[in-house]
Amino acid sequence: MPITDYFRDDVLAKRPYIQREWCEAAVRNPIRREVQADDGRIRHWIWVEALQRYLRVVTLADGQTIHNAFPDRRFRP
Repeated sequence: MPITDYFRDDVLAKRPYIQREWCEAAVRNPIRREVQADDGRIRHWIWVEALQRYLRVVTLADGQTIHNAFPDRRFRP
């Protein structure tokens, strides 16, 4: 899957525990998906057992290019 420079240079550097496989799984098969009204980016959530948290993955409006990812403490399915 394509990624942004921001994801590669900033997100993965700041959160090295995040695995790209988790992000790709979230985009392919999320438990929830929401479009952000302000910019059209898409949020995808998936449960990651290794983190014991939900992971939020944000893609660009194309729904494929991964832009951001982080454990989401406030998400409730």
